[in-house]
Amino acid sequence: MDSTKKVVKKLSGEGHGSAQWFTSIANEFSQIVTFVLTCEESTVKLAPMCSGVIQRFRLANQPVPKILYVDHGCCRAQGPTAVETLFEAWVNRGMVVRLDIFHWIHRFDAAIRTDSHSKYAAFKSALAGAVLAYNCTDLDLLIKAVRAKHNRLKTLSDEDIVRDHISRDHLNYHVRRVTLGAQETFRLIHMAIEELKGSAELDESGMPLMTCGQASSDTWSASRIHQA
Repeated sequence: MDSTKKVVKKLSGEGHGSAQWFTSIANEFSQIVTFVLTCEESTVKLAPMCSGVIQRFRLANQPVPKILYVDHGCCRAQGPTAVETLFEAWVNRGMVVRLDIFHWIHRFDAAIRTDSHSKYAAFKSALAGAVLAYNCTDLDLLIKAVRAKHNRLKTLSDEDIVRDHISRDHLNYHVRRVTLGAQETFRLIHMAIEELKGSAELDESGMPLMTCGQASSDTWSASRIHQA
């Protein structure tokens, strides 16, 4: 479940200015199951959409989802979260609420001075690589399919095929992503943060990537609650 203002800003005509938030629920194939336009992001406004999708699943005799990924509001010190309250019927039957990986990675932006920094892309790529990897079976099948298209590709190594003949779109469409596990993710993120300390985080003009020396470590410490 995700909320954004970007879609609402594109409304024109009589609909312009009539809403502030676009909240949607998508399935595991990124297909939108339901959505709602609201004037505020609150449990009162979202309750009809949430109860509606629960009823649709029940009438269609579909199983309760195992996990609901959200952009925020996934945890609190005491009691159920707002999202858990909205989906109480599913939570009572075993569904858990977790922070979406994309938004988890995005939280590190709080420690970054500007996304136009020359080291920004490399740092975010390292974070993504610490959390997700390509499914080996899917990747092997894609490499075989690409190699079978031309005889000249049969002598190339798998690394050469991936580097020179498989685009990012190919990977996105044909290869699933898998998580590396909490311990491996912890190790890789800690390594990425340590490697970008000191002179390594400076751009050509001498500006550091992080707002301060401790910013990345503080953000990492706060984010580890979502790692399990």
